[in-house]
Amino acid sequence: MAALTPPLIGVVEGFYGRAWDPIERNGAAKWFAALGLNTYLYAPKSQRYLRSRWRDPFPEVELSVLGEMASAYRGAGLRWGLGLSPLGVNQGLGSPDLRALRSKVAQIAALKPDILALLFDDMSHSNELTAPRQLECLTVVQEVLPDTELIVCPTYYSSDPVLEEVFGPIPTGYIDYYQRHLDPRVAVFWTGPKVCSSVIGQSDIEVAKQQWGERLVLWDNYPVNDGRVRSQHLYLKPLAARTGGTLLHGHLCNPMNQLHLSTLGLSGLSALYQQRSNEQIERQLAEILGSDFRAWAAEHAERFETVRLDDLGHRERDALVRTLRQFKGAAARECMAWLAGEYRFDPACLTE
Repeated sequence: MAALTPPLIGVVEGFYGRAWDPIERNGAAKWFAALGLNTYLYAPKSQRYLRSRWRDPFPEVELSVLGEMASAYRGAGLRWGLGLSPLGVNQGLGSPDLRALRSKVAQIAALKPDILALLFDDMSHSNELTAPRQLECLTVVQEVLPDTELIVCPTYYSSDPVLEEVFGPIPTGYIDYYQRHLDPRVAVFWTGPKVCSSVIGQSDIEVAKQQWGERLVLWDNYPVNDGRVRSQHLYLKPLAARTGGTLLHGHLCNPMNQLHLSTLGLSGLSALYQQRSNEQIERQLAEILGSDFRAWAAEHAERFETVRLDDLGHRERDALVRTLRQFKGAAARECMAWLAGEYRFDPACLTE
């Protein structure tokens, strides 16, 4: 097993759209542990009390769900945490908002998270005050959680031009302000040179660290498939074309809306850092998916990745469904649901 691994290796559930079933999510903790992963961060965009309704306290039922999740992941030996997105920060938060933020973080503190991520991604209305406002929020969080590992995701978390196309031009001095004022104990999320990077090399990481500091955590948007384009595909190949090692403080993969199928892509994260042997990884995938389905998925991975769902003819889809009905287990059901269009991108899933 390789020793040159970052401290955080695991999963950030940070996608839009259809969320994972809570019982299945908790059950996945033992799979992630068996694959050698050590971190799970809960931050789906559909979790209103972490994003669109962040000012409102968690209802008791939500706190119960979070508490059960924390127990499941810690019980499996993983670090567990949450991602909080204070929408509106780029336009400025008043005193009532900051009090609400402090109260929300106090509720989170009671859950004793190992990690809290403050997520400013996918937010518009940036201006020259955006960076100071974001770091003011971070200061509030640090006051409530002084001993918890903190990660911040800037609004401009990649040099990919698409971010400025969608969310507006990066304000003058935005990165410079982070460089001068971010607490060096706080880690920073970065997605690579693109929002969804096909290749991430050592030089990419070195450039990003010059911008964001030593505690760089790769938010790897593979195998996620929640967007208008990517929801037309399934990504069933193991993660590849990545440079690992101690250049990074962490490497977390954002999975697909299909939990069981995501383990195929996540297996490449385990292999990258040699957390398990290839034989151990294959045994674990066979246990999760069934050995027959595992082989079928490998056979069809290239086609599902390169051909859009809408370009699969009715005859081909019908034939695939007939074959999938022969398999037992949730992975085959997820694949059939995708073929039926149940995971299509819905603009209503965007929470800002």
